[in-house]
Amino acid sequence: MSPVISLRELARYCDELLEIARFRDAAVNGVQVEGRAEVRRLATAVSASRQTISEALAWGADALLVHHGLLWGDRLGPITGVLRQRLRLLLADDLSLLAYHLPLDAHPELGNNTLLARSLELEPIEPCGPVAGVPIGFVAESSAPRPLVHLIDQVRELTGREPLVLPGGPAEVRRVTVLSGSGASALPEAAELGCQALLTGEARETTMALARELGVTVIAAGHEATERLGVQALGRHLAERFELETTFLHDPNPV
Repeated sequence: MSPVISLRELARYCDELLEIARFRDAAVNGVQVEGRAEVRRLATAVSASRQTISEALAWGADALLVHHGLLWGDRLGPITGVLRQRLRLLLADDLSLLAYHLPLDAHPELGNNTLLARSLELEPIEPCGPVAGVPIGFVAESSAPRPLVHLIDQVRELTGREPLVLPGGPAEVRRVTVLSGSGASALPEAAELGCQALLTGEARETTMALARELGVTVIAAGHEATERLGVQALGRHLAERFELETTFLHDPNPV
């Protein structure tokens, strides 16, 4: 039989590793739904949905760890509709749900933004993109300027999808703001920090004009696509440390 860890010990380890107490987050970080007391098989996914919960159950998971959980803000109820159905699936099979949102964006080794930068041969050099005073993104640099089209090719290969590119900056880039998910609001800060490009998940309607006027190209590579690396890395880390069986449940999202 594979090694086992208590849910409480697993959550405590992740809470401390990701320093959740540092963050004022709209999401509930840590255990969101308590299932069985012990964990042998841990599934990971970007988001908790009927799809990923059902796949975790089919795989025989004891717990599901995600970046986007089910509980946001201070209000729990009303528990109706989609939320009721998702919770019913979890509770009926005693499947625990853990979620780590901003802490998993910001972590300097396992975080989405560090891993996204390094996967593109960019080295994080300074934090940026503060949320409630705590930065979650990074300014990252390459060893030498490279053609923008080469960076876009690398993003395409990494994410497996065509990024939305909103031109504004020069044809060569070296300094890039990396802020996964909904990071378009960091565009003015990226310009102030001397970046030639902003790599994020989603753009807004206002982003195109701002990119032109601020002289920073925006590469919007997909919210889900830019936030896979963190949960994958955390799953591998937990598998190695506690000898758990882990799997990543890929539920591609075009947004």
